Amino acid sequence: MCFSTTASFAAGTLLSGIGILSLKKIQTRSQIPFAAIPLVFATQQFFEGFVWLGLLGDLPPNYLPIAVTAFLIMAMVVWPLFVPISMLLMETNPKRKPVLKLFCGIGFLVSLLSVIYLITRNSIATINPFHIHYELEVNYNLKITLGVFYLIPTIVSQLISSNKRIAIMGSLVLSSYLISVFFFNDTVLSVWCFFSAIISVMIYYVLAKAKVPAK
Repeated sequence: MCFSTTASFAAGTLLSGIGILSLKKIQTRSQIPFAAIPLVFATQQFFEGFVWLGLLGDLPPNYLPIAVTAFLIMAMVVWPLFVPISMLLMETNPKRKPVLKLFCGIGFLVSLLSVIYLITRNSIATINPFHIHYELEVNYNLKITLGVFYLIPTIVSQLISSNKRIAIMGSLVLSSYLISVFFFNDTVLSVWCFFSAIISVMIYYVLAKAKVPAK
């Protein structure tokens, strides 16, 4: 999480509990990835907790790059593919599935490019007041282009869901992204992940209210 070491580990612990409860609410195997989203966020928040520890000098110096890379893998590689796949498996409207399959393809390309980036470029994390700034060595125009394509599988795939509660969740994620861009522009990656992690608590509510098992 973007505010402190304690906040990161506390969020990770809370989301772990929500994820376990969400998995207990599943009705079919197709709901497992969606129900597991809070657990994936929990893992990411734990990684950022270790980034905080490294930046504050509470970990051996050689552990900090590992923690930074682990956080970025979650943020840049996992989510662009994991989110649209979970949306596709949850979708019950056959007319929307081809679009979600397209989004899965876009997510795969974004994830692949992110892997290449993480292998070939250096990433640095620094502390801004109460936030972590991740310095990514990417050309500005390329960063904007990849950013747009990143939003399609991670946000738009939620917005087009035939499940109204998931669409609402997607709207909240989009709103949190815009807030992060306008008010925390220098630390968008960290702050937006925090907002999205908190919003993922809704997943338990979506599954608890589900009347028809996903196909």
